[in-house]
Amino acid sequence: MSEYRRQHPGYDCPPAPPGDPADQPHPPGVGTCPDLPNTPAPPLADPPKCPDPDCDCPNGGGGADANCLEKLIAKQAAEIAIAAKAAAFKTDLEGILAKARAAASQDYTRVKYEALLARWVAQDAAIAELVRKLVCALPCWKCVVECYVCPILNQVHYAEQRLYGDGTLYSDVHNLYDLQYWLTRDREAKDRRYQRIKKVLQAWETPGKTIDGILTSNQTLIENTAKVIGTDPSKAVFDVFFRLVPLDLAIAPPRTAQLTTRIAKEYTDICGCDTGDKDDCCGPDVGPGTLRERYVAPQPYLIDSSNLYDLICCLVEKRYHAAKDALAKAEADLADVTSRIATNRTLLDGWTTTFERDAKAAIPGSVDCCDFEPERQPDQPRQTAR
Repeated sequence: MSEYRRQHPGYDCPPAPPGDPADQPHPPGVGTCPDLPNTPAPPLADPPKCPDPDCDCPNGGGGADANCLEKLIAKQAAEIAIAAKAAAFKTDLEGILAKARAAASQDYTRVKYEALLARWVAQDAAIAELVRKLVCALPCWKCVVECYVCPILNQVHYAEQRLYGDGTLYSDVHNLYDLQYWLTRDREAKDRRYQRIKKVLQAWETPGKTIDGILTSNQTLIENTAKVIGTDPSKAVFDVFFRLVPLDLAIAPPRTAQLTTRIAKEYTDICGCDTGDKDDCCGPDVGPGTLRERYVAPQPYLIDSSNLYDLICCLVEKRYHAAKDALAKAEADLADVTSRIATNRTLLDGWTTTFERDAKAAIPGSVDCCDFEPERQPDQPRQTAR
């Protein structure tokens, strides 16, 4: 008996199936998705208004806003961008529909689904048995994972935290550069979300082919790993807990009484810092996910072939479209404030060279001091200039 077993006399190889099975994918759903979080930029207040002149300036003199044309141009540009975006999204939808039809009619038929499902059931049991043998051969498997592999993921986690934190942005801005930085961070966050959703959608373009490939590669890995467990079990740790188990669960069908994984949850509850929020209202998880999930990349999973259109339509309508619109707005907002910064910088950098010309051009050729007097009531005498 090993030293580990002497210290832990109650330890025994766990039976299968487990009492607490690992998580499996969410069943596809339509119409139950909450809206994506909205992140409106904090308002940037206008600079304090300069004191009004003591005079009643004729013809709106004394500091009129000269940016009205720029605002009209920006409004027209936004309207053109909306029309272009609608046309581009229509093209996107046509491409997605063509791929979904091909998947439903050729790649992921009911016959294909049933054959893949049968293979997964058998392979899930084989992986659970492989885990059992590895745990028996290496009782300290979790220490190996926590001490040698998790620290590598922890460094990635720290890097992500240093760059993005929890995603919360400050709630007020004091100048255009503050607002530009806020919008840059917001644009980057929305781009990361859009790219995640896009990758998930792409994973479902050929679900049958992809799942078949994973089952085939997993079978090879199972056979190769089984050969080393008896002689050098530590070499099997990574392949089992960071390849086989995550991929098996990534393509697993939604849980039912008949389709429950034989892999216990304890074999996925590893690396305490490696957590990630889920967003799986449509079925596939488009949330940030754990680093281990990101390592194996988004994958399609086993759903009844009759639910394929519902899943894809939900992803497009509730997530892809909304994320694409949010990213487009974030990019437009950032471009707008960048343009405003450039306009103000141009004014600030060049005003001394144009000040004399502009001031002389603003002063009328003939000045009547009476024009600056406030409106008089009929019975009030005109003031005499001093």
